[in-house]
Amino acid sequence: AAASSALTGNVAGDVEAAKAYQISKVANSSYETQMMDQVHFTAYQNSPSGNSLANALEGTADSISSLSASSVSSLGANVFGSDVCVVCTGSGEHDKLVEEVDNALGSLKSAGSGKEVAAVGEKAAFIGSDIRIRYDSHDTATIALAFEGASWTDPKAMPLALMSTILGSFNVSSGLGKDVSPALCQEVAINGVASSVAAFNLSYSDTGLFGMVATAPDNKLDDLMWYAMPNFVRLAHGISEEELVRAKITLKARILSSLDGDIATGEEMARQMQTIGRVMPLAEMLARVDALTMDDVKATANDVINDQDHALAAIGGIHELPDYNWIRRHSYMLRY
Repeated sequence: AAASSALTGNVAGDVEAAKAYQISKVANSSYETQMMDQVHFTAYQNSPSGNSLANALEGTADSISSLSASSVSSLGANVFGSDVCVVCTGSGEHDKLVEEVDNALGSLKSAGSGKEVAAVGEKAAFIGSDIRIRYDSHDTATIALAFEGASWTDPKAMPLALMSTILGSFNVSSGLGKDVSPALCQEVAINGVASSVAAFNLSYSDTGLFGMVATAPDNKLDDLMWYAMPNFVRLAHGISEEELVRAKITLKARILSSLDGDIATGEEMARQMQTIGRVMPLAEMLARVDALTMDDVKATANDVINDQDHALAAIGGIHELPDYNWIRRHSYMLRY
């Protein structure tokens, strides 16, 4: 109801209270969240006008404070009916849903037939760069390292999803300790170079980010990068068959878990309608995972990681974090 009111120009509720809540949320966000925002900012700092990838996902204190009821109404005025996707899951009557949606959003201006995926404008420009916020008083540091990934419709999207599963995630509080499966996570756990590490793969309309976010002691950052970079680069040279099979099983489990429940299923269906223009059947998604080969992984890693620029954001006690050129140099192997 609140969303429909905002989109149709009838802003309801206390805007100032909502702003205060959002400012508090942003101020208390974790370093991991902040560094993910910062790595987007530095990676897409020269993106075309109107491209929002460089903006903080939840906003900043300044941008939130500048909002007003009129600015929210103005935003809603630029939303067309074809920009909105409504999905219903679970029990209910279709005709009743259509009637309620029409009452809530029927006044939105029309643009096109409503069946087209929004056209992609000028491609976002990825810039190899870094942001480093140093606090020598901190005994830990959080870093986000990213390479340019792939859009939702790029053929590399599925191999990248598999690659993020190969790299995996680790947290000292998980209880797995040194028995964690992914090679990167094993090395992190065995050598105690980070308290947490997680690979990520983010896709957008025209580009994406692939990398990792990690938190580590301030005197272990050099060791962390020493173990992390070879694990990224070796994806371009081949991994074991066992790792490939295990990653496929894990990725399929993630896909199934993303459809666990009516709400999760609805969110996934809406996301697919907005990104690829259709709802991909579960059987097709699983078949696409099964069809991935070692050559797919190597070719994608060669395009995304091997001898490619990266973006990095770091905060905390980062005096031992290698500089940009060191990390760039370790994005490839010299083999003769």
